[in-house]
Amino acid sequence: MTMTTHTAELLHLDQDLAALETAQALLSRARDIEHGDPRGSYELVHRAALRTAGVLVTRANRTRRRKLPLNVWTALDRMGGERRRWAESAARFVVERDRLDRDSRAIPDPYLLALHRESTSERIDQVRRELLDSLAPSEAVALAG
Repeated sequence: MTMTTHTAELLHLDQDLAALETAQALLSRARDIEHGDPRGSYELVHRAALRTAGVLVTRANRTRRRKLPLNVWTALDRMGGERRRWAESAARFVVERDRLDRDSRAIPDPYLLALHRESTSERIDQVRRELLDSLAPSEAVALAG
């Protein structure tokens, strides 16, 4: 049984939306533990950001002859435009995560944690909208049921 392009696109969309739901769940858990475990919270926020960026990279790689790099921030940078700006703004969060990885007693900067959490939440919403906006009306009906 061969899968039609249309069916494959819907399957990919379903996978991408599931990845965003996982990112949203990571972010929700990060909020829950922020006060008791700020390091754990920062890690969960960062993983949510990586997963969200990964959705965009995976989608781009589906249509590219030359695949983008495995590092999502490098890949987003190569995609250019708004994606590049996202990668540039994420650099400070990567630096903070590296600092936390080097010092097991370090606590994340509360400002960076809050900023990372909020910007990741906005990115999840933005990517979800992009995915749903890319649907043709007939695909939206098929996806709904």
